[in-house]
Amino acid sequence: MSQVVTLKATPRTGKGSRAAIKLRKQGQVPGIIYGHKKDPASVSVSAEELDRAIRVQHVRMLELELGGTPETVLIREVQWDVFGKHMIHVDFERKSRTDKVKVTVPVELRNAPKATGGGVLDQPLHKLHIECLLGSIPEAIRIDITNLTLGNPIHVRELALPEGVQVLEAPEAVVVQLKLPGVEAEPTTPDAGVGPEVIKPEKKKGDEEEDEKKK
Repeated sequence: MSQVVTLKATPRTGKGSRAAIKLRKQGQVPGIIYGHKKDPASVSVSAEELDRAIRVQHVRMLELELGGTPETVLIREVQWDVFGKHMIHVDFERKSRTDKVKVTVPVELRNAPKATGGGVLDQPLHKLHIECLLGSIPEAIRIDITNLTLGNPIHVRELALPEGVQVLEAPEAVVVQLKLPGVEAEPTTPDAGVGPEVIKPEKKKGDEEEDEKKK
């Protein structure tokens, strides 16, 4: 399960691109909190702390301290600059730890095959779409490939998953396999019921302030 990270959020009153640029120069990321039948709240958080939470700690759930009151939120979307290096806006969705959510998590391969049979490692799926309770989001889906052999790929249906976690890719989709050089790999199967991305660090985004959301 992902660790719980707490960030301090500051209310913001300024609107528009000039106010957002000023915040970023101060090391802050403008954002919005919405959901749970409450009014949206415009906030800012530390860019350094949020970046570390996303890139290093791989969290999806945060505890935001706003006015001395903690709120459990899901990082619903992050907008990045054109180079995918700096955050320009973040959407937080209010949630309960018992809410079911759809998020993406990375796939981590552990160890190395004991015998490759002349094959090379091929990993069609580097991340998986999952559904689980907000408070049970794993940092990653880890796969021991010690016994991986040529001609016997590991499919989604064969993964050992944490309790309560459901992978939304098709059960027959190939996650990792060994293949002979020059031989076409076994195709993956289209996703089944896959939800949207939560974090999009490499997607090009324009420098727009925010799209106020209500739920």
